[in-house]
Amino acid sequence: MTLQTARLALFMAVCLLVPALTVLPGKPAMAQAPAQLSEEDNAAVALLNTYLNEIVNMKGEFTQTSPRGQIANGVFYISKPGKMRFEYAPPSPLLVVSDGRWVTVKNSTRQKPDQYPLAATPLKLVLAGEVNLFEQAIILKVESQDDLVAITMQEKDQLVAGELTMVFDRATNDLIQWIILDGKGQRTSVQLTNVDKEAEPDPKLFVVKRAKERKTGSDR
Repeated sequence: MTLQTARLALFMAVCLLVPALTVLPGKPAMAQAPAQLSEEDNAAVALLNTYLNEIVNMKGEFTQTSPRGQIANGVFYISKPGKMRFEYAPPSPLLVVSDGRWVTVKNSTRQKPDQYPLAATPLKLVLAGEVNLFEQAIILKVESQDDLVAITMQEKDQLVAGELTMVFDRATNDLIQWIILDGKGQRTSVQLTNVDKEAEPDPKLFVVKRAKERKTGSDR
């Protein structure tokens, strides 16, 4: 375990202990009041905002922990705006691709993929070409320990139920983890490692065939 990983594990154990015990699965998330941010909190949000706007391409490795505690690993690619690819290592059957408009979740054990508009997922804030967290998000909480800061937010338009927490390392100027709490209280975390911000992913990585819409009788 690296020093950064150990620090992150300790930090997130403290940050997530109380929320994990108080979330009621199946209960839709409600819009919350914004936190009263200190000058230091505002500076942390501004730093993360600048980072998100400066990043264009990225690749690296990820470790995902599901709501049931299942762990999956793999490699990821990001090309902003909007494009993302998460390749899960076996035995996971999953492949997740965003082409800029649609997020496609492929499962090799199923015939048809699932697809969702990118605008209806929490990751639209991560993948946006230009983002203003102060304008587009309700900042619910800012927690800091040493160089790590965790910023929890909801979208102001409430198109996406739930919360998004981004963990940022101010020492290395890196986004190292995000945590999604959906409208049913299910928590999924993704930790990023070995990140290469100079990478130029092949555009073909983000090409995916979208499911054809079923024709109605009047369309035939």
